[in-house]
Amino acid sequence: MLENIFLNRDEIETELNNMQEILHSFESKFSLLSQKIAYIFDEIKTCNTLEEAHIFFETLDKIHIGLACLLFKYQIKIPYRLERFTKDFDNLEEAKYIYFEKIKNGEYKF
Repeated sequence: MLENIFLNRDEIETELNNMQEILHSFESKFSLLSQKIAYIFDEIKTCNTLEEAHIFFETLDKIHIGLACLLFKYQIKIPYRLERFTKDFDNLEEAKYIYFEKIKNGEYKF
C-alpha cells in the first residue's frame, strides 16, 4: 500500500463525491432559477407598460448579474436557456426596450 499524504485514496474519493454532490446541487438550482425566470416572464406579460414591468426587469437584472459572473468570470457551463438569457439581457437598459413587447406577445420565449 502506498503511503503518501498527497495520494490518500479515501480522501480523493471523498472529494470526488463532494464535487458530484455540488454538481447535482447546481443542476437543481439552475432548474429552479429557470422556473423563476419563466414566472417573471409570465408576470411581465400581465403588465400594460414598461413602467409596470420595471420591478420584474430589475429582478431579471439581478439574476443576469449572477449568471454572467458564473458564465464569464468563472467559466462555469450553464444550461443553454440560461446562457441565452444571460447574453440577451447583457445590457438591461437596452434589453428591456427590445424584449418587453416580445415577451408580452410570446415572441421571446424562455
